[in-house]
Amino acid sequence: MKRFVLAFILVTAAHPASCQQKERVQLWTLYPGYVVTKDNDTIKGYLMLKNLINNQDKVFFYKSKSDKKEDAVKYKPKDIKAYKVGPRYYESFKFKPSVSTYSANDAKTYHFVLRVLDGPLSLYRWYYETIEKSKERVNVDAEHPLNTKVDLSFNEDELKYITLGRKDGGEIIDFNSMKMLMGFKKNMSKLVVDYPELAGKIAKKKEGYQHQDIEKIVKEYNEWYVKNH
Repeated sequence: MKRFVLAFILVTAAHPASCQQKERVQLWTLYPGYVVTKDNDTIKGYLMLKNLINNQDKVFFYKSKSDKKEDAVKYKPKDIKAYKVGPRYYESFKFKPSVSTYSANDAKTYHFVLRVLDGPLSLYRWYYETIEKSKERVNVDAEHPLNTKVDLSFNEDELKYITLGRKDGGEIIDFNSMKMLMGFKKNMSKLVVDYPELAGKIAKKKEGYQHQDIEKIVKEYNEWYVKNH
């Protein structure tokens, strides 16, 4: 029975990207934006918006839209603090994803993570697709492995994501971790304990907020914080 409950939690916690990805963009396109260096300098230019997965691994920066591809500067998560490409803002985090994917990207230490809510309690998403879905896009040439091709034209709406948070610029919280999933009400109410009314709503056993209400919780907390501080 415990295994069934755990499996159910993991499935319901893996949100499809289409639930929240509202803006529509042209993939593999240069957009105006900027990078934030480790010295907190902002460098404006144009950046390549690839897709919700590939932009988590690296980003290519161009001083002008007419620059050639070979003139682009490649930034990895260890190189800069953050960057903005079109409507999407990414920050560099050190964390290990709580899901396994086909890509080797999940094994790396640092990642660019998309910020979806900014405030005293910020919300982020790290996107991935299932191993089965990834395999569908890989055409392996058994005789000539170097000729293996990968279809990059996947639909972003079919991606899944794990949800991350950070309060007051502190430690990164993985809302999809086993600890948070199994003890959500206790851990989440502690996170917003300075707002007793909200903490009480979360702690309620039956009518209280659930894991799927994380975005609602974050918005409610930030609105309260701005109004009272």
